[in-house]
Amino acid sequence: MYSYNEFIEDLNLGHEIEFILNDTHFLISYNVSGCYCIKENEEAQVMYESVEQLLNQVKINGKTLKSLWGSIIVSDVF
Repeated sequence: MYSYNEFIEDLNLGHEIEFILNDTHFLISYNVSGCYCIKENEEAQVMYESVEQLLNQVKINGKTLKSLWGSIIVSDVF
């Protein structure tokens, strides 16, 4: 089973990660400005300067990714 610690490690290594939460797809990705988490079919993106900042500030339905981890299904790591 893919753990939250493995998730953090992969993000810190620069891997992009796709995950599903409540039948909604999300992507964590990078560009030259930083990293971002985007919900499927949404153009709005909030940039974060670091993985740590993303993990602390991304909220889905008012909850952090860590608090939602038991409901998150990681579909791809690349």
